[in-house]
Amino acid sequence: MKLHIAAGIVAAMACAIPAGAQINAPDATGYIERARLMYGGDNYGGTLDQLGFSSSLSPDAAQEEESMYYRALSLLKSGRHEALDVMARFLEEYPASARRVDIEMARGDYYFLTGDYARALEIYRVISDDALNDARSEELRFRKGYCFMLLGENDTAVSLFKSLGSSPAYADASRFYRGYIAYSDSNYDEALRLFRQVDTSVSPGDAADYYIAQIQFAQGNYDEALTLARRMLSTGRVPQFTPECNRIAGESLYNLGEESEAIPYLWKYCAETASPQPSAFYILGVSEYRDGNVDNAVKLLQKAIGTHSAMEQSAYLFLGQAYLKRGDKNSALMAFENAYRVDYDREVRETAFYNYAVARMDGGRVPFGNSVALLEDFLRDYPDSRYAADVQNYIITGYMTDNDYEAAINSINTVRNPSENVLRAKQRVLFVLGTREFTAGKTASAIKRFIEARSLSRLDPSIARQCDLWLGDCYYRQGNYDTAVNSYNAYLKDAPRDEADNRRLACYDLGYARFATGDYKEALADFRKAVNDRQGAMSDVVVADARNRAGDCLYYLGDFKGAQTEYGHALDLNPSAGDYALYQMAIMKGLEKDYAGKIASIDRLIADFPSSGLIPAALLEKAESQSASGHSDRAIDTYNELVKKYPNTSHGRNGYLQLAITRINRGERREAIDTYKKVITTYPTSEEARIASDDLKHIFAEDGRLPEFASFIASVPNAPAFEVSEMDDLAFQAAENDYVGKEDAAKLRGYLDDYPSGRHRAQVLYYLADASWNSGDTQAALDYASRVTRDHPDSEVVEDAMIIKADAESSLGKTESALATYCDLETRAAGANMLHRARLGAMRASADLGRYKDVVAIADKLLATSASNSTDGDEVRFTRARALNEMRRYDEAYAAWKELAANPADIYGAKSAYYWGQSLLDNGKLKQALNVADDLISSNTPHSYWLARGFILYSDILRKQGDEFEADEYLKSLRGNYPGKDADIFEMIDQRLK
Repeated sequence: MKLHIAAGIVAAMACAIPAGAQINAPDATGYIERARLMYGGDNYGGTLDQLGFSSSLSPDAAQEEESMYYRALSLLKSGRHEALDVMARFLEEYPASARRVDIEMARGDYYFLTGDYARALEIYRVISDDALNDARSEELRFRKGYCFMLLGENDTAVSLFKSLGSSPAYADASRFYRGYIAYSDSNYDEALRLFRQVDTSVSPGDAADYYIAQIQFAQGNYDEALTLARRMLSTGRVPQFTPECNRIAGESLYNLGEESEAIPYLWKYCAETASPQPSAFYILGVSEYRDGNVDNAVKLLQKAIGTHSAMEQSAYLFLGQAYLKRGDKNSALMAFENAYRVDYDREVRETAFYNYAVARMDGGRVPFGNSVALLEDFLRDYPDSRYAADVQNYIITGYMTDNDYEAAINSINTVRNPSENVLRAKQRVLFVLGTREFTAGKTASAIKRFIEARSLSRLDPSIARQCDLWLGDCYYRQGNYDTAVNSYNAYLKDAPRDEADNRRLACYDLGYARFATGDYKEALADFRKAVNDRQGAMSDVVVADARNRAGDCLYYLGDFKGAQTEYGHALDLNPSAGDYALYQMAIMKGLEKDYAGKIASIDRLIADFPSSGLIPAALLEKAESQSASGHSDRAIDTYNELVKKYPNTSHGRNGYLQLAITRINRGERREAIDTYKKVITTYPTSEEARIASDDLKHIFAEDGRLPEFASFIASVPNAPAFEVSEMDDLAFQAAENDYVGKEDAAKLRGYLDDYPSGRHRAQVLYYLADASWNSGDTQAALDYASRVTRDHPDSEVVEDAMIIKADAESSLGKTESALATYCDLETRAAGANMLHRARLGAMRASADLGRYKDVVAIADKLLATSASNSTDGDEVRFTRARALNEMRRYDEAYAAWKELAANPADIYGAKSAYYWGQSLLDNGKLKQALNVADDLISSNTPHSYWLARGFILYSDILRKQGDEFEADEYLKSLRGNYPGKDADIFEMIDQRLK
């Protein structure tokens, strides 16, 4: 707003002095007189020059006061900041001066003219009107009123402006500002009355027509608003209002139906304004859309968003239609959704609703959009809509396109007389729910879904067959192997030959189920069908596994040569993880008395797979074969190698026993006794120590040295007791039966009380650790497991106890301790499965601690063996890829993530897609990142958290590309639709929308 400031401050105390001699005098009097005259003529620079000369001509006290007075006012009028210092000095040096009030007001004027109205008002308030003449008093009241107005104290401002109603100098300006205050308060009638009374030929009244035009436009008087806006534009007297007058003229014409005339005004308005009104963008956007300029329409309509009004609702509708015209269904969906979710205009809402349904059914994507529920809402809200019949048909398709299958089945179940199409959709939904629940570990629920879906077999027999295949997997997981066999056979009975992939997989799974029942002959036939059927696709890794299982079947059937052949095929197919096949080949050779061949295979195993969990067992087998072939000296060397490299494993302890037996057989009685003693003293709490003690007892008995034996046993802390209490055994058996059969641990705790040093203490402590862990008492589980590892470090249950201990430490945030326990377990693990669990835990802990090189090294060990029957390979590959990414080995990480992301139904597939896309974004590869994120959010992954992260990532990429509008629209849609309660998802959304 242009300020109306009264004409310059006139010195009230200037005296009439005869011209002539005084003016031309060369002394201080002459210079001061000339300065006074120049000041009166608004020549403030000349005034300051004359005053400068006077100061060097010995002015008297009165002249010094007058000189400082005019100097302060001239500096003020010149807009120079040092005026404040001069005025402050004047007030300090001349506290009783008659000019003091003028200087005080001049100080207020300084702040007034520089826009510091609060400071100006502080000064004006202490100036008494009585000390001023009438003109200065009116000026003071006007300026105080203006300050109050700009500080928001409108009532006080109006009161002061009213007091100037009869002032020749300020009446008109005061009336204008009263009108402006009424306009600001939306008191349009009062504002119009006052604006129409002002003089529009001078400032500020020349802006009155502008405000009248605004009022007329707001009241819908578009003809009057247009006339006034055009008048303002034609005169151009108030240029700062020209852009807004163009808007009023343009929007008035638009509302009068003169769109073609309106558009030029609005283009001018947008070109001349830094932040145009959304309404102008809306009109221009609709115009561009109707003219077929879709890209321009999108840009303009995006800028019309943000008013939360009927106009915004309509803008979203047009925006959605514009997106559809250029093939962007996803953006169209979000626009239609925004138009539908508000109810300013029911007709617009209905149209947007229908357009949303069409775009959704046509493959459009919106974050967690529940198309089924939305379509049902439409029919409920618009039962008589012209679109109702179409929407009823879309609902059927909607069940299958929506990702919320639980809601879909609930909705289907409410249909009283479902049509064939509805039942067909129900069968499909039940099947998908079954697969998801199976993946989530909810096996019992999955079985119910599959059975119900299979009952609708007449609708889609192929889905019914798939249910049989999945039911086989469910029953197998539950350990119900006979029923699993029946399910797999049911699938194979009905499956046509063109379902080659699944038939081959069914044979493979059937083989596993029969293997578990001990029917090795039939299992062998199934595995061979899976291997030999060339029509279906199976990876070399799976075929190699089938070969291994076929070998196992032949092994159990006594066909060692045939088994060896199958293991050889498995090794050829998957040589990088062939340790199990090599080990089994060695065992088969040994069973055929080919000890040299067995030893050679074991040596190859050790050379090719140095980190395999089978090596301790292989060394034990090698030594036994060396003994069997008459090379007991070599056997002793191998036993020594075993106990040296793997002293903490059960195989290592067994190696000591076998070493002692070998020495006995060689007649090395003293060395054998020393070895037995070594077992007892090194592993006093182990089963091997008990066996060694028993053997040693018989040796000493033969030698007549039992007292010496008793003395030795007594000297070893925790050594096996010489006699075992029968009561101890009975108490343990009762406690064990209660726990295993009833999950009741009370008698276990009673056993510890009654037999604090009992023979079965280690087993009881382990059971209590297991019970505590399963009940969620992590600290108690850690305490019990720690007692096993501390007091019974060589017991049979120590490995299982160490797993509980490490898992509990990890759960309690004691990651360093957990890592140490997992690493300790790795050195003790006797079997491949336990070794796998130890390494898996160590990998996870290392990842949590940011030790990425260790993560990769451990993961490589995990992936280099087929000995363990694990299902966590995808987790290992994912974690390894994250570590590689942190180590900046991006190509390797991306290759691994790409392979995993191909299966987004798996949790690690979804996570891989997200981390892959995020890393690409972090490294500036926006196009690739966008493609990866797009694949994730289009995948219908059941993992809603990672799907949400995918949408946030997609938004971040769009924002990085400069598309702020679309980035925000995705986040708004996600915030409105996300079904989860994860606080971090909403925090990430809100942070980005700030």
